[in-house]
Amino acid sequence: MPGKFIIISIFIFTVFAFSFLIKQPPSPAEAVKLFYLQQTKQFENEVVQLQQLVTTGNQKQLQQQFIKTRLAYKQVEAITEYYFNFFAVKLNGPPIPFFEEDEPDIGQQQPAGMQLIEGMLFPVFDKKSTTTLNDAIAILLMDTKTMQLTNESNAFNDEFIFDAITEELYRITAMGLAGFDSQVAANSLPECRSAIQGLQKILLFYQADIKAVLGNKNDTLQTLITTAQKYIAQNTDFNAFNRMQFITLYLNPITAIVGKYKAIKGFGENKSPMFYSTIKKNNTLFAPGIFDVNKYLDDNTTSAEKIILGNKLFFDTQLSVDNKRSCATCHNPAKAFTDGLVASVAIDGHTSLPRNAPTLWNTALQRNLFLDNRSFSLEDQVMQVLNNAKEMHGSAQKAAEKILLQKEYATLYAKAYPVANKSDAAQNICNAIACYERTLIALNSKFDKHMRGQASLNKDEINGFNLFMGKAKCGTCHFMPLFSGAKPPRYYYTETEVIGVPDKNVTVNNKLDEDEGRFAVTGLPVHKYAFKTSSLRNITLTAPYMHNGVFKTLNQVINFYNNGGGKGLKIAPENQTLPFDKLNLTATEKQHIISFLKALTDTLPILKIHGNSTSRTL
Repeated sequence: MPGKFIIISIFIFTVFAFSFLIKQPPSPAEAVKLFYLQQTKQFENEVVQLQQLVTTGNQKQLQQQFIKTRLAYKQVEAITEYYFNFFAVKLNGPPIPFFEEDEPDIGQQQPAGMQLIEGMLFPVFDKKSTTTLNDAIAILLMDTKTMQLTNESNAFNDEFIFDAITEELYRITAMGLAGFDSQVAANSLPECRSAIQGLQKILLFYQADIKAVLGNKNDTLQTLITTAQKYIAQNTDFNAFNRMQFITLYLNPITAIVGKYKAIKGFGENKSPMFYSTIKKNNTLFAPGIFDVNKYLDDNTTSAEKIILGNKLFFDTQLSVDNKRSCATCHNPAKAFTDGLVASVAIDGHTSLPRNAPTLWNTALQRNLFLDNRSFSLEDQVMQVLNNAKEMHGSAQKAAEKILLQKEYATLYAKAYPVANKSDAAQNICNAIACYERTLIALNSKFDKHMRGQASLNKDEINGFNLFMGKAKCGTCHFMPLFSGAKPPRYYYTETEVIGVPDKNVTVNNKLDEDEGRFAVTGLPVHKYAFKTSSLRNITLTAPYMHNGVFKTLNQVINFYNNGGGKGLKIAPENQTLPFDKLNLTATEKQHIISFLKALTDTLPILKIHGNSTSRTL
């Protein structure tokens, strides 16, 4: 009997030990990491080939190999941008000196990577630049190898992988289709196809679980991804590509299915500071409620009581030192929360403020405020205005003290801030106004309805959108769906641009406007004459245009861009960021773009101002 027990024990131990010798299949997340390692190695091989061709190849061979190199990168862009954003900037960052709003301590950065190399190879390679090209490729290769070493010790997980997938779908929709990072080689459509192919390979590792969770939706997802790639392969003309059709037929449904899977799996938000996002990443870019309007609240709280107080304060002239001016003086709801002036009138009633008053619609969806991006919260923006000698000529502290002496305000304030300290009064009235401003969300235009499946745009408007995102290059700076400088895929920081705005709209003897914009805030050369890229939503109601109100009509604005901005007027500063000289738009194309811009006009919710309700369409 003891012998049998020993034999059985040995058998069980042998089976148990042998099971450890059998290699377990990797989890989907582990498989994604292995795939990523393989693809980044392939990308490295393409960079090596490009480096070798600098000395052995001709222009055509160099250009073809560059295209292969970035196509290889696009296969791994989703993971690289998410897990290794520091390297993504080095590998495929801007081709000009730049400043990352999410890393202000770094300051001005010099260009490197594929976009810089692209500008050397296209449209024509100058052999005099061989040494510079060699150096740029050597740096690219070094960064690629360093990234791989970093990756080897990095663990992937399902939740973050799907976060990366969603971000890449947003990136393709809002940036890739616009040609954001292929503005010279004009190869963005094949690159979008390669990026989608990379996503398909990642999703295949999860197909069993997606099928278990969503059933036949997995087959639908794979079919959509495959047909999306075929669509691009069959429609290769960048200018003629129907982006509206591609987004509504393929990208939106793909994104929605991925979002549904994430929701059922309980995948939440990555709350690490480096992943801050104003978009919830649980649906398409155009879904109602996709943006978190309270993202920039320090304590992430608001209340009906704060909004009621803020609403009343917004329209109260007692905030100013002379009791004659309110926030609504320059931000009138009847004028889309602008004042319709070239530049707002100063509090003295005689002089003007230096810049045009921007709309407050969707201002809650901007991290950077004021036209020079100097403020990082609505509360701070309100505080600066109240304390500004030319705007309110008072102080937030004195305004708070004055207002809280009144019984009605004291009651409203106590309801909004029941446990506030007396010293918090100034900050709290700014917070209340900011909470009211966060209710000013307008994302329900004809365009939005069309993108949600309610076909409402006509042929001219659709063509205008396709031009906006294609030939006219508007979408490379005014990113969908906010059509501002809020940068995809997280829409957390707002970019600035240098476009060379004139001081007057004249046909001869043009001069660059003297306002140096963000440069006055940072002192960085890259920011000289740089201004925030403002939203184009409700643009037909917010004339005049530009930071100095120099253009009265959209026709004038489009003509300015069509001629190359400041370059066309021969007044451009050296750091102008427009990537083109001329757009060569026809008269009909210009009108179609304007038709599309009109389709960004919103239908407003009911506004309640001092108890009076008004319903109107912008």
